[in-house]
Amino acid sequence: MELIAETVMDITSVIINEDNSTMCFEGNVGKYGRVYANHTYIPNSSSKDSGKFYGEARTIMEDGTMVSASLQGVFRRDGGKMNILSLDDASNGDQNYVRLEIDLLDKKAKVSVYDAWS
Repeated sequence: MELIAETVMDITSVIINEDNSTMCFEGNVGKYGRVYANHTYIPNSSSKDSGKFYGEARTIMEDGTMVSASLQGVFRRDGGKMNILSLDDASNGDQNYVRLEIDLLDKKAKVSVYDAWS
C-alpha cells in the first residue's frame, strides 16, 4: 500500500457513555488539509480493551473543497495506549487504510494514511 500521509492529530474531546466512548480528533493530514474526525468505540468485552468502532470525518482542503468520509474498523487498548485499524470511504472516491497509535494521556494520535488499493 502506498503511504499518502503521516501526521500527529490532537484529541480534542472524549465523551464516555455506559456502553461506548467517543473521541474527537483534529489536525492537518497531507493532501486532505484540515481534518476533523470522530470515532465511537464499542468494546467487545467487559474489560473494554478491544472492539469495533465507527466514525465520520470532514476535511477542508487548501482550495476550500470539503471531503466527507465514513470510518470503520477495530481497536485495541493496552493501558494508556490504543491502536486502531480503520477503513475509510471518502466522498471524493478515495478509499484509505489508516493506522492510528493513540496516547490517551498525552491526547495525541500518530496517524498513517495509506491508499487501500495501491
